[in-house]
Amino acid sequence: MSIATTVNLVLVILCLAVLVQCHRMMRSLDGFRRADLPGTAAALETATTEACRVLEQLRRLLSEETPSKLRALGEAERIGDELAVMIGIANASADRLLETAKTARKPTRSREAKAAA
Repeated sequence: MSIATTVNLVLVILCLAVLVQCHRMMRSLDGFRRADLPGTAAALETATTEACRVLEQLRRLLSEETPSKLRALGEAERIGDELAVMIGIANASADRLLETAKTARKPTRSREAKAAA
């Protein structure tokens, strides 16, 4: 087979693929023609109006309450930092108490061992 024949076969295959896609597109366009386009357009308009209304409420809500929320967030972060420090201090104190309890038990055990001997 020559190169010209191979190229022609590839072109035939590509043309068939284009015909199949054209047929699919025509079926889709027929579906659009049969569809209730005015009803779909009205539903889309309603959805768009509702989305604009919600966005406007969201903008208003954010512009009104953002400063107070930011202040509250800053205070919450400060309180969280203070609590983290307090937890660290409590953990260190608990560790020291455990070490003290362990060292206090050791002499008692050695005294008990001497008394038992």
